[in-house]
Amino acid sequence: MVNRIEATTEASDVLAAKPSLRQRIEEMLSGILETAEELRRTGQGSFSDDSEQPMRVHVGDFVIWYVLDLERHSAKILFIERAAKLPKGSSNVA
Repeated sequence: MVNRIEATTEASDVLAAKPSLRQRIEEMLSGILETAEELRRTGQGSFSDDSEQPMRVHVGDFVIWYVLDLERHSAKILFIERAAKLPKGSSNVA
């Protein structure tokens, strides 16, 4: 099944200005969505029906907030923000 990646108007505006970022985000979210679907299918993951729980992932210098909808095979980008610069030696695991 083909996965759908959607975006809010605000996120779409950012993606329109950065086409290479759009491609990277779509690839990342497609992979996350496929993994979540496979984990659910095999009973290895517990995914609630609450698709409104936002998650985040770092892509380059940006933090991408999104929600998954496994029933519709889609991910929706809620908003995109620039990642904060961390002091040298720090890590930022989301």
